[in-house]
Amino acid sequence: MTDEIFMHRCIHLAAKAAGYVAPNPQVGAVLVHDGKIIGEGWHKRYGEAHAEVNCISDAIQKGNESLLQYSVMYVSLEPCAHFGKTPPCADLIANKKIRKVVIGCRDPFDAVNGKGIERLQSAGIEVKTGVLGDECMKQTSGFYFS
Repeated sequence: MTDEIFMHRCIHLAAKAAGYVAPNPQVGAVLVHDGKIIGEGWHKRYGEAHAEVNCISDAIQKGNESLLQYSVMYVSLEPCAHFGKTPPCADLIANKKIRKVVIGCRDPFDAVNGKGIERLQSAGIEVKTGVLGDECMKQTSGFYFS
């Protein structure tokens, strides 16, 4: 049940991006340490930092950088694994040594689709997928079918 609570927060954060990130999807992310949110973020504007980057930055700004490697990141959409307008989020997560990532739904974009998950796992990060997957997919439906 805890995973669903934090994924609901991701979905809530992602909704703040409505109208600002198209053609990219609305994505939210939270970092959790010992059951408490230590950072959160969402993709705020097209071409700018993604939810995961904003989430990690928020945690660092709040003085929680030392907790990153002991934390779980929740993200509503699979972290990207390619260079576009921004560097790959999967690489940042791996570089910060976040121990586990819980993903709402896979990213259907060919440059990502499963590759973000593979990159995280190859870095030794535990990955769980499909938490509130239908809700996360519904939130990004414009992205899936555009």
